[in-house]
Amino acid sequence: MRDDSEARARATWQRARRELGASIAALEFGEAASTLAVGGASESPRVIRVDLGVEAVGRTYLQAPNPGEGAIEQAIVEVEERIMPLRRHVPVDAYCVTMDRRVARVAAALGLATGDGWAPLPVDRVEDAFNRWVSIALGRPSTQDTLPVDATFAATLLVLREWLHHFACADIRWARP
Repeated sequence: MRDDSEARARATWQRARRELGASIAALEFGEAASTLAVGGASESPRVIRVDLGVEAVGRTYLQAPNPGEGAIEQAIVEVEERIMPLRRHVPVDAYCVTMDRRVARVAAALGLATGDGWAPLPVDRVEDAFNRWVSIALGRPSTQDTLPVDATFAATLLVLREWLHHFACADIRWARP
């Protein structure tokens, strides 16, 4: 699979800058890497590629139906180690945005929809979904919850949660490409 996260991050940043203005932090996931495009309304984006792909995180740590607490903690530590150094590049007032299909899947699983604009996916909804997934991963029967449990969904949720926490975003605005 070809990783196009850099091109998607640039496109997301450009659209968000046009439609939202202000400072933008555009995040797009890839299979083996992800890309962050950051910049203000009057500048070109700084594009930062991160060796952190959601499918890779899913395959490495979350492939088992019940990966266990140790695997979840290892995944969180790896994600945090790759994300934390990027915090200094994201302005406090930046809109966190994405057009990533994986994030759209998370939003849909949480009952959130978007039309043509930028819909907020609040950090507390992501945190709640992550906690629900952890409960399932640690053994609660998934029949008690409609949340998807596949490795890619779980990894997307985990990585998105960490991005939002470490970038101090109240939400991530998402739109369909």
